[in-house]
Amino acid sequence: MFQTKIGFLKATIYYGILILPIPLFIMEFKANRNLFEPIVKKAIPILTIIGLTYLNPLKIIFNISTWKTQTVEMINENRENHKVEFQMKDIGALGYAKRNAEVYYLTKYFYLVLSENYDGRNFIGADWKRIDENINEIGLK
Repeated sequence: MFQTKIGFLKATIYYGILILPIPLFIMEFKANRNLFEPIVKKAIPILTIIGLTYLNPLKIIFNISTWKTQTVEMINENRENHKVEFQMKDIGALGYAKRNAEVYYLTKYFYLVLSENYDGRNFIGADWKRIDENINEIGLK
């Protein structure tokens, strides 16, 4: 799964996906008096609205916060962008969600999550080096 550490970018995209289909749908019907003329243009916002109601908009809203790295546990010796990290995400009044994830960084702020189920037995070998570097991006004491 492709993810980012830039919270503003992620929030802008998610809120845009939630809000933008409704004005597009209204503008498309106001611009064309004939309902059957540009059926493809009308189908895109309609299908997006149907898809969003199927996915549950509350799930999308609660998924806006980004995962923050607390500790880099292991690093691949051959590829330094490939790491195993302990990450946390603020979920409001419910506290923090936690995970151990195997990630591959494309840039400093964009990464791919290769596995969310970290098991130490999978990483025993010559390629991985344990470093346990404390990052604390959330800023907990």
